[in-house]
Amino acid sequence: MSEDTSPVHAPRLAREVADTRQRLVTGGLFYLLGWVVVAAPSDVAQSHAVAGALVGLAFLLLAVLRFWPRPPAEDAPADKLQAWLDTRWWVVLATAALWGGVLSWTLLDPHMAPGRTAALLCTIAFATAFAHNYSLRLGRAALGIGLIYAPAPILMPYTGESLSVVVTLGVYTVYLGLVMVRSYREYQGQLDLYDRVRSQRDEFETLSRVDPLTGLANRRYFSGAMDHLLAGCRMHQQPLAMLVMDLDHFKYVNDEFGHDAGDVCLARFADRMREVFTAPGVHLARLGGEEFGVLLPGLDVRAAAEAAERMRASLELHPLQLREGPLSITVSIGVASLAPGSSAEGTDLYRAADRAMYQAKTDGRNRVRIDLGTA
Repeated sequence: MSEDTSPVHAPRLAREVADTRQRLVTGGLFYLLGWVVVAAPSDVAQSHAVAGALVGLAFLLLAVLRFWPRPPAEDAPADKLQAWLDTRWWVVLATAALWGGVLSWTLLDPHMAPGRTAALLCTIAFATAFAHNYSLRLGRAALGIGLIYAPAPILMPYTGESLSVVVTLGVYTVYLGLVMVRSYREYQGQLDLYDRVRSQRDEFETLSRVDPLTGLANRRYFSGAMDHLLAGCRMHQQPLAMLVMDLDHFKYVNDEFGHDAGDVCLARFADRMREVFTAPGVHLARLGGEEFGVLLPGLDVRAAAEAAERMRASLELHPLQLREGPLSITVSIGVASLAPGSSAEGTDLYRAADRAMYQAKTDGRNRVRIDLGTA
C-alpha cells in the first residue's frame, strides 16, 4: 500500500498498531453474521449452495486473519510496525470488498431479492462503523467505505427501487464522508496529544538523570550507576576505580568573568572529560558545583591514577576555550579503587576518592592524589 507512507516515528506507529489491533477484535464476525442474515431468507442453500458456502468460509477466514500474526513489540523498528499495519489493512479492505460483492450479488440476482433489505441495513451499519473505527488513515478509510457502500447507490437504480431510496442513500454517502473526516481529525489529535505527553515524560526522565548544563549524568544517576557497576565488578572479579575532580579557584572565574562564563567553563570541562575518558563502560558525572566524578570499571588504583593524570595534564597544557578567550584553569583529582574481594560499599569508594581530592587541594592543587584506604 502506497497511501500514507510519509515517515512516522516509531512511538506514534506503535500507538496506531495498538489501536488498530483493538478495533480489529470483533469486526470480522459481524460480517459473517451479516452474510447469514442475508443468505437465510434468500434460500442460498438451494439456489447457490457452493457459492454461499464459499462466501461464508471467506468471511470466516478473514475474521481469523485479523488475529494473526500478532503485532510486533511496542519498541520494534518502524518498518516492522508499518508492515504489520499494512497486512491488517489488506485484511480489512478484503473484507470490505467481499461485502461489496455480497451487496452487488444481492441487488442483481432475483434469487437474492428476499435478503435485499437485510443487505442494505447491514451495508449502512458496516459503512458507518468503518467511518468511525477505521479512519486512522484517511485514504484507506475512504477506500474501505467505498468498497462496502458504493454498490448500493450505483446499482439500486437498476433494481426498480424508488428514486427517494436512491437519493437517500446518496445523501447518506455525504454523511459518511463527513464522519470519516471528523474521526480522522480526532484520531490525529489524539496521536498529537500522545506525542506531547510522551515527549514531556521523556524530558522529565532525562532531567532526572542528566545534568542540564553539561549533559553528563547527575549525582543521583551516578550513585545508582556506581552500585550497579560495583555489583558487576564483584561478579566478574574486577576492580572498580573512581575519580573525584574539583576545578581549582573556580570562584575566581565567576567573579572575574561572570556566572555565564562560569557555566561555559563547566560545559567545556565536561567536553574535555569526554575527550579524555573514552574507555568502554566509563561513567562521567557532574556531582555538583564544580565537582565531577568518573567511574572506571576494570581499572586498579594505579591505572586510574594514570587516567587522572592524563586529564590533569590535558587541562594544564590546553586551556579551555571561552568566548572571552583561553582560560587557564587547573583541577585537583582524587583517586580510589575497590579490589575485587573488597567488602566496602560504593559510599566508601566515594568518600575515599573525595578525601584524596581534598588532599590534592591541601598539597597545592593541580595534582592527583591516591587514597589506598579502600583498596
